[in-house]
Amino acid sequence: MSMMETPLAVRAETAIRRLRDVEGVSVRVDGADLLEIHVVSSSDRSPKQIVRDVQAVLRTDLGMSIDHRIVSVALARAPGAASAVAAPPAPARASAPARAPEPIPPEPVRDDRIRYENANLIVNGQKTQAQVELRWKGLPRIGNASGWSSRDDAHRLVAQATALAVQEFLSDPIALNVRDVSFVETGGHRVAVVVITLLAHRHEKVLCGSCSLERDSTQAVVLATLSALNRLVAGLRVKEPTEYVLRAETQALEY
Repeated sequence: MSMMETPLAVRAETAIRRLRDVEGVSVRVDGADLLEIHVVSSSDRSPKQIVRDVQAVLRTDLGMSIDHRIVSVALARAPGAASAVAAPPAPARASAPARAPEPIPPEPVRDDRIRYENANLIVNGQKTQAQVELRWKGLPRIGNASGWSSRDDAHRLVAQATALAVQEFLSDPIALNVRDVSFVETGGHRVAVVVITLLAHRHEKVLCGSCSLERDSTQAVVLATLSALNRLVAGLRVKEPTEYVLRAETQALEY
């Protein structure tokens, strides 16, 4: 069975064809992952709106959240447009020289990746607390996890604190659990590998990320955890920042 004939691809294509103005769709998958989605539409709406429709119908029908970057939209000419009768040409008139079109400034590059800010391990006897600070779309968040002070547990605590900080960004109901943190030798380099399970919409998914130990092991574990999560969470809903302002007789509080 080819990668485009799997049950997941058929279900995804069937769901997307339900959208208005969709003329054709092709979905490429790899196991339980959607890799590429190509849509042909005759809509006069912008491609961004069509991509949002695709994300919404897959989240509703399949319980899957996708990154908008895997969706491409081709706009087809509306039926009958090519057969329209052209009006007779108007008489030639002298006109001023045409002005060169002004260059269109490029759209700013969006940064959809969660960024590492800081990580600390606080050891108190037989107990250790991991604290990880992340930043995403201008918002800082901190995750904390505590447990025993062994080396293996410390690495797992760092990964779990990272996952908890990521959850603080999201409004979608998901659960993240660190299953394993290990270090392997490959190509002459030592690499941190983190395995995480994600539970969302009654579906469980295993995620894996890695990072070479070019820096300290704590930072490598944080980056390996983000490697497992960044592509997935880019398609999820982020919590909006909340601001509370009190009256003049009290001071303003911002969160």
